[in-house]
Amino acid sequence: MSYNIPFLSIMLTLVSGILVPLLRREGGALRLVRGVQLGVAGLSALLLARLSGAGASFSYPMGHIPAPWGNELRAGPLEALLALTFSVVMLLSLSGGAEDLRRDVRPDRQGWYCLLMQLLFGALLAMVYTDDLFTGYVFVEIAAVTACVAVAAKESGRSVVAAIRYLIFSCLGSGLVLLGIAMLYCITGQLLFSGLEEAVARLVQSGEYSLPLVVSALLMTLGLSIKSAQFPFHAWLPDAHASATTASSAILSGLVLKGYLVLLLKLILRVFGPALIVSTYMDDLLFLLGLTGMLFASVAALRQEEVKRMIAYSSSAQISYIFLALGLGSEAGWTAACYQILAHAMTKSMIFVGAGEMIRASGGHYWGELRGAARLAPLGGAAFTVGGLSLCGLPLLAGFSAKYCIAAAALDAEWQTAPALFGLAASSVLNAMYYIPAILAIWGRARANEDAPVVWMRGNWEGKCVILLFLAGNLLLGTAFGPIRGLIQQGLALF
Repeated sequence: MSYNIPFLSIMLTLVSGILVPLLRREGGALRLVRGVQLGVAGLSALLLARLSGAGASFSYPMGHIPAPWGNELRAGPLEALLALTFSVVMLLSLSGGAEDLRRDVRPDRQGWYCLLMQLLFGALLAMVYTDDLFTGYVFVEIAAVTACVAVAAKESGRSVVAAIRYLIFSCLGSGLVLLGIAMLYCITGQLLFSGLEEAVARLVQSGEYSLPLVVSALLMTLGLSIKSAQFPFHAWLPDAHASATTASSAILSGLVLKGYLVLLLKLILRVFGPALIVSTYMDDLLFLLGLTGMLFASVAALRQEEVKRMIAYSSSAQISYIFLALGLGSEAGWTAACYQILAHAMTKSMIFVGAGEMIRASGGHYWGELRGAARLAPLGGAAFTVGGLSLCGLPLLAGFSAKYCIAAAALDAEWQTAPALFGLAASSVLNAMYYIPAILAIWGRARANEDAPVVWMRGNWEGKCVILLFLAGNLLLGTAFGPIRGLIQQGLALF
């Protein structure tokens, strides 16, 4: 049974997505989608329990076509942990944004929106489990197209313009990735990661095709950097997230950006190898991109008056933490990058869902209009508050554990130690400079509701449960640091 879980998870997601538009009952599409996502989360938890206990991994050839053309999936403790986290965050984000979805998307289009979400979810699972470049690229494109349409789902002028801008940047990134794959295939004749790893190692040892090999690595790294909104390629991100419905914003920021980074991590560890990355100074490039992005994106977030734009710039800064950790070029750095992927997926999606609750309760999108909004939507305010404090590095929360992991990895680095620690400290201070005033504002008393009491039970039960589960997930990632880091290290050791 465990052997079939990766393929079964992807197929369940894609097939259910195709069936979604056929459902005529109101709300039926959303119930089916969430039911499948819950089932995939359960399967992922089962896979994680079995693989972590055995300390093993396996490959699943699709169609039993031999290399180098066969498609292959691979599962280990790390892949299972990522799939479980992505499934839970996807389910909570879609459930938390359900009320805004019913308001922002026309009733006759909501089934199609659920179709898009299932295709996007299937693409994310495929990027987690893929063990070959062809499958990876196909689902990178599926994720890009569905994410662009999800931005435009509100059908407002602003969302359509943002989606077109997103599509332009995404096509640029996809083109660079495809060029890199084509070049690598021409010099190796391989598409499976295992075959590519051996072929690249032989080329590095012999010195043949050294320039095309480096160019291929640079093209794919640059393409995935653009698609993941890494500074300075993040210009499309604020408008896309600010103009989308709540569920789209949470999923785009929390999950879609991470899918590309999981694929980048696989390229570094399973295709090109750490030795090539270090010898060509690509690790230094990743580190410098991460360091500058942490600071510049945080400064940009300070200047935002619209809540969702501020959160979007914060996402770009948090993505830069992952690049900085990858740039450390060590096992501790890769572990820290994976922990940041998990922590940010849970935290940022929770922040967007909380912001959506407050926007719906107050009717405003700007900080002046959101003053006192947490009193109208207390659990939404709690989600935003805990998420913001987590990203600032408050102990016992997910963001603190991720930053601690990165700092510990930086201490074992060479010249990167001082810049990394400075960047972490400066970025944390900048995070506090825009999150703490925002938290004080939403819990303050506005003139319109200065006498309004805080009623914690206000709102629908679905929204309450989603936010409570988000808070529990954030606390789990913050307190279960040792076991979760152990799972990540176990998975990386099997790469």
